[in-house]
Amino acid sequence: MICLIRSITPDITMAKKRKINRHQKQRSPIIPIEVKGLPDKVKIGYRDIKIKYVRPDWKKDEMTESYGEYWYRDGVIYIQHDLCGQERANTTFHEIMHAAVYVAGLNQANGPLAKDEHEELVVNQLSNFMMGVFRDNPWVLDMLKNHLDEID
Repeated sequence: MICLIRSITPDITMAKKRKINRHQKQRSPIIPIEVKGLPDKVKIGYRDIKIKYVRPDWKKDEMTESYGEYWYRDGVIYIQHDLCGQERANTTFHEIMHAAVYVAGLNQANGPLAKDEHEELVVNQLSNFMMGVFRDNPWVLDMLKNHLDEID
């Protein structure tokens, strides 16, 4: 199992490389592996996003510099399959945040997160801090789950 703590300060070079890989270059699809007991989809705004688990491919240099990636055209979040629970949770939330930024249009031209490094900085900081809020205050998630549908 891989269990490293994601840096609070993002690597801007990596963010640029990831953005180019996800949005501009034509890449061969990453081959997912079958993993039982983990979620395989998430709804974000109007999109149904698939979650696929993968092994890093060192020969093709795929998923070797990040624990996860969001490919908006394919509607897929890729997560390294062998992360420890803490890193899997953080990475999944981080990639969900990227998908939310895209679906909300925040990274469009002239948007507040139009620059790749701005998007990565905001997503990384918020996802890391929110994971801490959820871990240190478990009542927050329980309250959200229990009361989200109440309208009175």
